[in-house]
Amino acid sequence: MVLSNKQKYGLDYDETFAPVTKMSTVQTILALATSQSWYLQYMDVKNTFLHSDLMEEVYMKLLSNMPTFLPNDVCKLK
Repeated sequence: MVLSNKQKYGLDYDETFAPVTKMSTVQTILALATSQSWYLQYMDVKNTFLHSDLMEEVYMKLLSNMPTFLPNDVCKLK
């Protein structure tokens, strides 16, 4: 999928957004989790469509180790 530039010159041309976590934030969370003996789990999210409006209904299956009320539960994205 190729995403084109949707910015308009003179309106929002200078605005940029890149959801990136600072390494110091990651290190702080890891240190806190280690000191409190918290369980950590890594999850990769494909976020191509997370910052745009959805025109259709999208459902996703839950990971096998996630707690659910019913065995075939799914999540509906908003």
